[in-house]
Amino acid sequence: MKIALVYPPSQELNLKGYPLGLAYLSSSLKRKHAVDIYDYNGRDFQQSLGLFFDSVSKNKPDLVGVSFNSFNRWGAYKIIRKIKKINKNIIIVLGGVHPSTMYGQIFSYFSDYIDFIIQSEGENSFYKLCNALEANEDYTDISGLVYNDERGTLKINPVKDVIADLDDLPFPDYSYSSQNIKDNKFAYLITSRGCPVNCSFCSTSSFWGQNVRMNSPERVGEEVDYVKSLGAERIFFHDDTFNLGIGRTIRLSEVLKEKKIEYAVSCRVKPVNEEMVAKLVESGCRHITWGVESLSDKILGKIDKKITKEEVKEAFDICAKYTDRLTTSAFFCVGVPGETEETINQSVDYLNKYIKSTHGPGASMLYILPGTKIYRELIRNNEFDEKIWIKTGSVYYYTKDNNIRTLNRWRKKINKSGIRLPTNLKYFLDYALSAKETKSGNIGKVFHKNRKKISRFINMLRNRY
Repeated sequence: MKIALVYPPSQELNLKGYPLGLAYLSSSLKRKHAVDIYDYNGRDFQQSLGLFFDSVSKNKPDLVGVSFNSFNRWGAYKIIRKIKKINKNIIIVLGGVHPSTMYGQIFSYFSDYIDFIIQSEGENSFYKLCNALEANEDYTDISGLVYNDERGTLKINPVKDVIADLDDLPFPDYSYSSQNIKDNKFAYLITSRGCPVNCSFCSTSSFWGQNVRMNSPERVGEEVDYVKSLGAERIFFHDDTFNLGIGRTIRLSEVLKEKKIEYAVSCRVKPVNEEMVAKLVESGCRHITWGVESLSDKILGKIDKKITKEEVKEAFDICAKYTDRLTTSAFFCVGVPGETEETINQSVDYLNKYIKSTHGPGASMLYILPGTKIYRELIRNNEFDEKIWIKTGSVYYYTKDNNIRTLNRWRKKINKSGIRLPTNLKYFLDYALSAKETKSGNIGKVFHKNRKKISRFINMLRNRY
């Protein structure tokens, strides 16, 4: 079967990098099928659509797989409406966080344009579906498959066929991103799926589940070798939580030290100890972004973060010993339900008294995202119109309690807070920017120019693939 996988362009959020989901899907499908990948992340919206439609007309795929989240759904919908006009026999399969959660709505509006949706991870299910379609065999029991039967009744198969051992997956197919890696000398990897907690603002657990699965450190080392062979000198690990246990983190550090590559990670403030941080730094870790979100006891409880202010302080205190080799920052989120001027001031006060970092907090305003506890609560109370996902291409901030002006003021207030440690190190994610964006050489200006993008990127990661 001839398959085209596409990550649509976005009118809402465009950033550097490439979607890892396509790499994993492609490598699984290529065991038996021909696959072309079309990545339009960060590209011009209209031009990207035109290029893709031209490619479909020219290459005549049997099936088009569209992977999208809430931020680039408008591009996905444009693609969905057009493909069967090019060739009505092309099979359309959707996947990613947004369709995994909003499959009912999508089928109710696009049933004439799409054939299947695959919930959650697609490496096994998508592969089985393509095999069944090619052989004209039964597909009705495939894990996570959503489709209309012959009578037009929506069938929703439960997700049951999850990949227990991530090492069983073939290496990701970076054919679509190899030039990006070579040009920027920067690669993105992921070593785990799932998150041990279920924060109320985050959709990770609804997509991957809370049953955390991890690659072995040895497999991670092999993937690092592979992206190094493509030209990567630095890596950003996309894991929601890189430090999934101190023992595993130390073992990963030992493997990465052998690879002689610099990298950045996102971590929870527990589990953390002196040995773990020391091993990370020694192995080439040059930036840690700690998931904090708030330093108000009330808000930490509300969002079910399962951390304390004291644990946040301890993590930053340990890192402060390594500013010659390590930069630090923190994810913050303002405007969650129950947020007030008082809770913001509690965060600011604690930041200013106790939290020492090189680059300070990066606060984002809370988006309303499908698959989160906050979203389900809004729907349950009839406080959010789900039709906006079809009527507009926007993703909306949570403004039930506070208006945009207040949220933005709070965001800026958080970003200016905290104790700054001196460092001569470049902010790690600036390495992923193009030469044009960094030619000024003023690292501080580059960082602050891109802070808003980075904070929005945080929210996209919470709704990724």
